[in-house]
Amino acid sequence: MFVLFRFSISFSIMYNGMLKKRKGKCISGFRCAAVRQFHWRSHQVRSTFIDFFKNHDHQHIRSSPVIPWNDATLAFVNAGMNQFKPVFLGQSLRPCPRATNSQKCIRVGGKHNDLHDVGRDTYHHTFFEMLGNWSFGDYFKKDACAMAWKLLTEVYKLPPDRLYVTYFGGDPALNVGPDSEVWDIWRSIGVPENRILPFGMQDNFWEMGLHGPCGPCTEIHYDRLGRTSAQDRVNLGVEDMIELWNIVFMQYERLKDGTLQPLSTHHVDTGMGLERITAVLNSKTSNYDTDLFLPIFEKIQKMSGKAAYGGRFSEDGLCLDTAYRVLADHLRMTTVALADGLFPEDSYKLRRVMRRAIHISRETFGFVRHNNLADLTNIVAESLGDTYPELWSQLERVRVIFQQEEEHFQETLHKISKEWSSMLLQNHSLKVFSDVISPGLLNGLKDVIPLIEELKDSNSKFPKDIAVKLIEAYGVNIDTVEELASLYNLDIDLESIMVTLENTKIQRKVSEQQKWEASKLYGSGSVLDESIFENLPPTDDSAKYLYEIINGSYSFTPLETTVISLISGGKLVHSVHDKEIIGVILDSTNFYYEAGGQEGDKGELVNGDVRVNVKFVEKLGHIIIHWGTLESGELCIGKKVMTSIDPDFRLGCMRHHTATHLLNSAVRAVTGVSSQRSSHVTHDHLSLGVRMYQTMDYENIEKVEKIVKMWANEKCPVSRKTLPITKLLQEPGVVFLPGEVYPDDVHVITTSLNANLNSGGSEMSQILSMEPCCGTHLSNTGDIGTFCITDVKATGVGLRTIRAVCGENAAIAEANAEVAVSQFQKWEEKVQKEISANIVCSRIANTNKELLAWRTAFEDKALPYLVRSKMNNSLDNLARLMRNALRGDANKQMIVEMEEILSEQPSGPVVHLLETDFGMSKAMLIKASKLCKKRPLLVLAKAEGTVVARATLTQELVNNGASAAEWLTCIQNILGGVVKAPRGQDLQLVCNFRGNLMTTVDKGKLEDAISESRKYIEKYSRSIFI
Repeated sequence: MFVLFRFSISFSIMYNGMLKKRKGKCISGFRCAAVRQFHWRSHQVRSTFIDFFKNHDHQHIRSSPVIPWNDATLAFVNAGMNQFKPVFLGQSLRPCPRATNSQKCIRVGGKHNDLHDVGRDTYHHTFFEMLGNWSFGDYFKKDACAMAWKLLTEVYKLPPDRLYVTYFGGDPALNVGPDSEVWDIWRSIGVPENRILPFGMQDNFWEMGLHGPCGPCTEIHYDRLGRTSAQDRVNLGVEDMIELWNIVFMQYERLKDGTLQPLSTHHVDTGMGLERITAVLNSKTSNYDTDLFLPIFEKIQKMSGKAAYGGRFSEDGLCLDTAYRVLADHLRMTTVALADGLFPEDSYKLRRVMRRAIHISRETFGFVRHNNLADLTNIVAESLGDTYPELWSQLERVRVIFQQEEEHFQETLHKISKEWSSMLLQNHSLKVFSDVISPGLLNGLKDVIPLIEELKDSNSKFPKDIAVKLIEAYGVNIDTVEELASLYNLDIDLESIMVTLENTKIQRKVSEQQKWEASKLYGSGSVLDESIFENLPPTDDSAKYLYEIINGSYSFTPLETTVISLISGGKLVHSVHDKEIIGVILDSTNFYYEAGGQEGDKGELVNGDVRVNVKFVEKLGHIIIHWGTLESGELCIGKKVMTSIDPDFRLGCMRHHTATHLLNSAVRAVTGVSSQRSSHVTHDHLSLGVRMYQTMDYENIEKVEKIVKMWANEKCPVSRKTLPITKLLQEPGVVFLPGEVYPDDVHVITTSLNANLNSGGSEMSQILSMEPCCGTHLSNTGDIGTFCITDVKATGVGLRTIRAVCGENAAIAEANAEVAVSQFQKWEEKVQKEISANIVCSRIANTNKELLAWRTAFEDKALPYLVRSKMNNSLDNLARLMRNALRGDANKQMIVEMEEILSEQPSGPVVHLLETDFGMSKAMLIKASKLCKKRPLLVLAKAEGTVVARATLTQELVNNGASAAEWLTCIQNILGGVVKAPRGQDLQLVCNFRGNLMTTVDKGKLEDAISESRKYIEKYSRSIFI
C-alpha cells in the first residue's frame, strides 16, 4: 500500500539549490513527490497520537489556555510542559502517572522568538500545537524511546531509513559523561550506529531555568530527501533535515552553584509539533501546505481577489505568498489567544501581532472593512474548534475584539503627529508598534535609531546601553524595547538589562533597599527592616474563612492564639504598655489582611484587662501584622489573646465582595465582551473597573443592575473550593483577572443564575460567576440584600468604573430616590407654571437659585445612578428653560455664556460645551467663534438629539502642525458624524462638525470626546500659550 521513492543524487542537489535564497526574487516553493499514497488530515494526526498513548495507559489532559496564569516568567504558554511545571519543581502532586495531550503554544519574543521567521521559511509559527507525552516518576528512557519509535514507524508508517536520532554526548566541565544508556536503547530498537549521533549541552541537554530540574534529551530527526547518508545535516537548522520529536529525561537538579545533583524521582517530557509531523506525513516540504493553513489561504484569496497561494519564497520576504503565510499564522495565533481570555490591552505582544495582521491585510490584500479579519476567524474555528471548543464558544468575543482593534489601529494612525508620519515613512516597520504614540518614544527613537540601523541584519545584540537609555531617559517600557529589537532582527538580553536597571535603582536608593516602611497610620515614619522577621514562623490565617450561620445571621467565632512578636517604634520588643501604637504578630489569626481588592479587618485582641484596638491588618512576607492601639493593660510575647473581628465591618466587606463578582458577570452577560481591570471592596461600597467593547448606556446599566438584583432575590448558593491551578485551568467558564499570576492552589468562588436576558422572550440562560479569589464571601446571594449602582464614570475610551452599594446602604439610596423624584416633580410643575405664565424675571431668578440649592443638597446624598443621571438631565433642561427665559433671546444668552468662559480662561485654547439651547442654528456657532478670534476655539452644543461643533485655529497654530479638521476628528471618532469645512474656507483654519442623530446624547462619550479634543490642542499650543 505504501510506495517508497528513492531520490537520485541530482534531485537532492536540485532541492538544496532551491533552498538557497535569491535576493528580491520569488522562487517556486518545493513540492516533494508523493512518498506514499495516503493523505493525513491534521485532526487524524492529532487523534492518532493521543489514542496511541491512551492505549499505553496515559491519561488525556486537555490543553491549558495559552495564558500562563500560574507563571509570571512567561508571556505565553510556549511548551507542552508549562502546565506541569509545578509537578517537576515538586510544588504540586502529579495529576496522574502518565499523561498525554496536544497543547496550544505561542512563541513571540523572548528566548523563543519565532516572529521574525514566520512566513519566511516553511516551519516557524507564532501559534503551534505541541503533541506530548509525560511520565511523572513512572516509565523512563527505555519505554519513552520505544513508544516514540513504534508510533512513528508502525502507526504513522514513517520509513526507518529516513530517521536519525541524537543523544547527549556528555560535558567534561560538568563531569557528566555521554548518555550511553540511551545509545544502547536505540541500538536495541534497531537504529544503525551511524544514525545515532552525539551532541553537546546546547542541542541535547534541557534546562527549565538557571537552576532546577534538568536532564539530557534525545531527538528524532527526519530526512525529507531519503538520502543514504545525511548525518552531516542533523542539527544544522536546514529544511531538508528537520527535528520531529524531542524527548527529555529529567534526572538531575542544577543547584544554585551550577553543579548537577541526581534526582530521586525521574520524569519524562516529550514534544512533537503537530504542524511539522502533519507536513511530513503528507510528503510536504512546508507546514503551510497542510489543511491547517490551506483553507485560510483559500478564504483570503476569495475575499481579496488576489492571485492564489503558490508556495513561493523570497529572501526579502516581500512576495505575496509570504504575506499569505504571515496573515494566516497571525490569524491563528490571535484567534486562539483571544478565545482563551487575553485582551490586546494586557499584552503588547498580542497587540503587535494583531496589528501586523491588520497592516498586511490592508496593505497587501486590500481589506478596508473593519470586519474583514473578524470574518476570517471563522476559518480558524472551523479548523481547530472540534479539538478546542472554546474557539466556537468564544468566537463572537474574538470577532468583537478584532473589529475594535482594527478601528483602534486606524484611529491611532490618524492621530499621530507629522513627526511620527515622517518617521514612519522612513521606517515602515514601525507602523506595527503596539503604541506608536506613547510618551517619550518619538524622541527616544530619533536619538537611537541611527545607531540601531548600523547593527541591522548583522547578527548583533541590541546594545544594553541603548536599551537602558530608552528606559531611563525617555520613559520607554521594557516591552517596547524588546519589540524594537525584534523589528530590527536583533537579539536582546532582557535579563542583563533588568539587572542593570535594578543596580541603578539600588544605587539611587541604597538606604531604602531591603527595608519596609510601616503603615502610614501606625508607622509614624518609622522604618522596619524586613530581615528581622526571617526567624518568625508563618502566620496561620486559615481561620479567616470560618464562620457560622445562626438563626440566619453570620457569626464569627473568636480565635484563641498566642503573641509571638511585638513591634513598637519600628523595632521588635518583648512587651508594650497601654496607650502605645503597636504591631502584633500572632501564631494564628482570623483577621483578613488587605488583599484581592478587599480591605483588611478591624477588631480587637483581648485577654482580661488587655485590649488592643486593631485598625489595620497587612501581610509582610510570611507573617501578618495587626496594627492598632493598646487601649489598656500590658501585652508581652507568649501571652494568649482572643482575636475578635468587627462582625459588621466583615459582613459588609463580604456582601460587597460577593456583589462585585455578580456585577462583573452581569456586565459580561450584557455587553458580551468585558474584562475586569480593577476592584476595590470596602464594608460600605464596591468599585469595579471594567474594559468593555459595547456602550454602557442607560439601558445596559439598567439591565446589569436588574441581573444582580435578580441574583440576590433568587438566593443562589455561593461555594468556595480550593483547586490546584493545573486543574482550574481545565475548568470551562472560569474568569481570570488579566495580568494576575495565581498560586499553585487557588480558592474558587462559584455561583450561577438562570435568567431571561431578553425582554419579551421566554428562553432562560445561565449566568455563571466562577472566579479565583482570596477574599471573604457570603454563602448565599440572598444575604446581599438590596443592591444598586450609584455611579458610572468613564476613565478612558472603553473603560468604565462602576460604584455600587449593598444592603442597608442600597436601601438608603433607594429611599432617597423616592424622595428626590417626588420633590423634583413638584419643582418641574412650578418651573413650567412660572415660565408659561410669563412671571417676572426676578421671580424666575429666585426660583432658579432655589432649585440650584435643592440640587446641591441632593448631590451629597446617595442615589441610584440611573435616578441621579436622568434627574440631572431633567434638571439641566429646567435650568436651560429658566436661563432662556431670563436672558431673552438665544444670541444674548450665548454671548453671556461665551464671555463668562473667556473671562474664566483668559488665555490658551478653549474647548467648551455650550449650555445655551439654540436648536440647529449654525449662525450661533459662528458668532461664538467670532468672540474668540485670537485663540484656538472648539465650541460644542447639544441640539435636538445630536451634537454640533465648530473649530477655529490661528495661523500660528496651523504652522505648528495643528488642523481644525483633525481637531474635530477627535469628536467624530467617538460620537460619529461628519466633519466638513465651510464653503470656500481653509479646513486647516476653520471646520464644522455635525454628529449622528441619537435618542439621548451619551454623556460618557461626550466627556471622552471633549477629553480627547483637549489632549489634541494641548500638544500644539503648549509652546505658544504659556
